[in-house]
Amino acid sequence: MIDLTSEAGTPSERTPSEPIWTKRTAITAGALAVLIAIADLLFWPYDLGINTALYCLALIVAVLALNPEALKQRRTIVLTVAAVLAVLPLAESSNILWWPMALGLVSLLAVDASGLLPKFEDWFGTAVRFGVLSPVRLIADGFRLLGEAGEQKLGGYLVRLILVWIVPIAFALVFAFLFLVANPVLELGFHTIHLERLFELLDPARIFIWGFFAAISWPILSPKLLAWTALPEVQGPVRPKPESVVFGSTAIGNSLIVFNALFAVQTVMDLMYLWGGVRLPDGVTYADYAHHAAYPLIITAVLAGAFVLAAMRKDGPGRNDPLIRNLVYLWIGQNVWLVISSILRLKLYVEVYLLTELRIVAGIWMLLVAVGLILILAKIVLDKSNRWLVVSNCVLLVLALYAIAWIDFPAVISRYNVEHSREMTGQGVGLDLDYFHRLGPGTIPAIDELLRSGVLPPMEQQRFADARDSIKMPEVFFDEFQTTRFTPREWQAWTWREDRLRRYLDDHPFAPAPEARHN
Repeated sequence: MIDLTSEAGTPSERTPSEPIWTKRTAITAGALAVLIAIADLLFWPYDLGINTALYCLALIVAVLALNPEALKQRRTIVLTVAAVLAVLPLAESSNILWWPMALGLVSLLAVDASGLLPKFEDWFGTAVRFGVLSPVRLIADGFRLLGEAGEQKLGGYLVRLILVWIVPIAFALVFAFLFLVANPVLELGFHTIHLERLFELLDPARIFIWGFFAAISWPILSPKLLAWTALPEVQGPVRPKPESVVFGSTAIGNSLIVFNALFAVQTVMDLMYLWGGVRLPDGVTYADYAHHAAYPLIITAVLAGAFVLAAMRKDGPGRNDPLIRNLVYLWIGQNVWLVISSILRLKLYVEVYLLTELRIVAGIWMLLVAVGLILILAKIVLDKSNRWLVVSNCVLLVLALYAIAWIDFPAVISRYNVEHSREMTGQGVGLDLDYFHRLGPGTIPAIDELLRSGVLPPMEQQRFADARDSIKMPEVFFDEFQTTRFTPREWQAWTWREDRLRRYLDDHPFAPAPEARHN
């Protein structure tokens, strides 16, 4: 029997110096082999689709099967539910940009199930330590396993046996190939052997799939954290002395007074022009007012947040000063208001120039900045650490990305633009059909609504109908990177979003005729 030392202690007690040639490693390697077989079934040779969601679910099952005792912990149950929810968007769309987020939640569950996840405010540091080590784990642990196997009785014999046969087998294959070329009888006999299945099994792309999924799965099945020692804090801009002339209580108080007065000017102007209905000066439109200030104000809010964190640091001069605290609250409030005004500016601009993906991203970013400022306020009021603030913002970002993963942006953008276009309303800007082409087939239902409305003159009706049919290429779809691929026929490549679009196109294969309009 191979000498497999039973694992002593819990996973949280393992250190890099402890043996890897253990019973736990053998069980984990068996789980990895099953996952590689599942990956082969799901991904070879299919496009990305629901197979990504199914593989992540298999990873979750494997993690819980390797750590059954973890399910007794409430936090593990919560993280299991969170990981399953994080996987679901992969069934909605084959957008590979969500793949790292889903794997991140599954990894967080694995770290917790292994007993390595600390309290909430330390999650970011743990994620970094796990992520930095993960890419090299499979190779590093493989070499460690071979090294320790060589020290075992039977294991060492097997390793040495393999090594001594490498050179003979390699040269024998070369000589066999040369004899096949030189001897037609041997060549004829060789061709009677059907090796197609073997060559298919050893396809380089297939082997890459095995290696890729083994590399990302092994760190999740057997989590480890990079060992590090935190550097001592030093005096400087990030951690100034408790009291100094440059950044002491007096300087902070003076800064906040000046900043609040300066911000008040912008706040009053926004109240007048955006909310109060005051007429803008001649030559300045609401679109100009909205476009010129939306993005700079977001940068202003981010810089303001950085200043507040420095001013209200632990043991800092402004932490226990009531005047400074009140000025900070007032300034954060003004920053939140300016972000809200920026969102209104963006809304005014979109009403004039319609919607694009970049403008949606800008709106989402503005909302995140506003909530981030509120979290800074919560940090001060609740007396939380900066690490708590960082992890809270990361959770906020993940939740925002999760909501975005369910949104069909081409459909949303095209429908909004059609409903507010010059073609439909008689005012504003016209539709950009080139942009609709870039967005892909998801825009077809919106174009059909325009064609059915009967508002277009005959020439425009034909132009939009031609554009609609050119977007819908037979059995070809556009993916997220605007490249074409064949419509998936295998269940592995199925996605809910694409299935909905395919059903629509099956029911509406051609551009619709305008509906009769009754006076």
